[in-house]
Amino acid sequence: MRLIRCGFVVIFLFVLLQCMAIIIGMAAEDTGQLFTMEEIVVIASKFPEKLLDSIASVELISAEEIKELQAESLADILNSISGMTVSDYGSTGGIKAISIRGSSPEQVLVMIDGRVVNDAQTGKIDLGIIPASMIEKIEIYRGPASAIYGANALGGVINVITKEGQDEIVGNINVSIGTYGLKDYEVAYQGSSDDVSYYFSGNYLTDDGVRENSQLSKTGVFGKVISKIDEQTELGLSLLYQNYNRGVPGSVDFPSPQANQKDNNFDVDINWQRKKEDKDYNVKVFYFFHKVIYNDPGMWGYVGPSTHATNSFGAAFDCTDYNFSVGDEEGSHEHILTYGAEVKDNLVNSSDIGEHNGLNGALFVQDVWQPSDMDDLKVTAGVRYDYNQIFGSQLNPHVGFSYRLQDELNFHISVGKAYRAPNFDDLYWPEGAFVAGNPDLVPETAWAYEAGLRYISKEGDFKGELNVFRKNAKNLINWAVDNDGIWKPLNIGQARIDGIEILLEKELGDHVKANLGYSYLNALDLDTDSQLKPYHKYDFGIGYYDNTGDNEEEIYARLDGYAITGRPNDLTSYCFIDLNIGKELTLGKEDNQKAKLEIAVKNILDQQPEIVTGYPVTGRTYTTGISFEF
Repeated sequence: MRLIRCGFVVIFLFVLLQCMAIIIGMAAEDTGQLFTMEEIVVIASKFPEKLLDSIASVELISAEEIKELQAESLADILNSISGMTVSDYGSTGGIKAISIRGSSPEQVLVMIDGRVVNDAQTGKIDLGIIPASMIEKIEIYRGPASAIYGANALGGVINVITKEGQDEIVGNINVSIGTYGLKDYEVAYQGSSDDVSYYFSGNYLTDDGVRENSQLSKTGVFGKVISKIDEQTELGLSLLYQNYNRGVPGSVDFPSPQANQKDNNFDVDINWQRKKEDKDYNVKVFYFFHKVIYNDPGMWGYVGPSTHATNSFGAAFDCTDYNFSVGDEEGSHEHILTYGAEVKDNLVNSSDIGEHNGLNGALFVQDVWQPSDMDDLKVTAGVRYDYNQIFGSQLNPHVGFSYRLQDELNFHISVGKAYRAPNFDDLYWPEGAFVAGNPDLVPETAWAYEAGLRYISKEGDFKGELNVFRKNAKNLINWAVDNDGIWKPLNIGQARIDGIEILLEKELGDHVKANLGYSYLNALDLDTDSQLKPYHKYDFGIGYYDNTGDNEEEIYARLDGYAITGRPNDLTSYCFIDLNIGKELTLGKEDNQKAKLEIAVKNILDQQPEIVTGYPVTGRTYTTGISFEF
């Protein structure tokens, strides 16, 4: 009953804020501007464009929003975003996997600074490994995007943009302690000198966990150096090392009190960028190493630990011509042409599936055309060709229209094709008495359709978005028992996903802003006529922000939450609410040195549902932290 009442309250607040937004948007003249029409995103078109003009549903999460959430990892940031859900295996160290608009985690492409970090063996990424402390901002593309990003972008794309050095040389130390023995230490140092900027950070976290054998310890080091070669050209180098050691308690019904898993990641990115007056060039060379060691001495038939190592290396190039010409007539220079190529090789050496590699190559082109006699219309068309030595080639087109109905209101509509490639576990899991891989699998494919309205007020104090979408997928890869009694993956699934998203953000005066969101999802397995995902998700938040005293000390308080209802198989609905408070303290008036005290209460309602069957999530927790700049 409490969850039902919570649902009604959320719906009431949603309608109330929508009415308030319309009234206040017409009458108010707030001086603060927390939102702006000039917010720039890159993810939808691979070049900078105004958020209002995007042909897709795009979300931008800023550095300030990330800081105020007091998140430990990428998973904590994405939890309350509309249209997205995180599969949580319970404890702090439990695997966190993302779903966008009802997709599987393998269908979501996750990138760090434009480089894919999905594991080639499993096809997904544990979002809990990526620390929030290294993230500057996040761009999210809801819906299929294979026309420019290729494989595994069937559900959507998440691009994590990491921090980089600023003009002022600053060091920062942060110490946090919390429930269940949580201890989190972070240090960062950034700045610039002459034509070089730099950012370095390190973090160490330990957590005793709630259940037996759910402890966690992790260490991470990140560095980014950018050298400005001339006024138009820069060269960047970034390094990331992570060591993740966790207990694996297993499900409640089938515990594994002796199991543990160690993850080691090492990433190197070299990025060359040149920006001329009418052209941008980007070249990226990357290497990614991921090693997993899983050990369970208590397992029946134990023969030793399982070891899995993935090496991915490759290069990518893209160019955007902002003044592309298709003729000599007047108005011919109203095209923005983006094209590029990518090559990547994935090498897997696993004690379970053996040694395998998959070489991938791709070419893509996209044209954005604005007719000279229709300034409010923008037409985007693109296509990408991918070739994989294992499963062959894929061609994925995309076309979209964006039209400014008013200066503040934009309409967009699009259609495109996307796909998800089988991962190495799908293809090569060793054949045994009860389980086997399937080397004859073909990629999952889908056609997606979307239409939406996006509104951003001139004052920058109100944003609203309405999206309607459909995705028809086929050849879904489903692990199930075949006619021989063997558990294996087969291309037997077909699904249709229909949905509606409503997103509202409103500045209520100079110091308060609020957001509300609602997602309806009808994800249907057409083979079994069964529901695949929850029907409803409600997102809500309100925050107070100010600077007080003679020293302009920052203070904020945020209440954020989301509720999931209408889960498949009559699973329990749930609602999570978090409270985050931060206050600056002046240490020295002469040099204006400040410290910041932060307090967080997560899962205020102490909900402990099983988002993943058999893995109840952690209940209410408390965290206190203090940070110093030097």
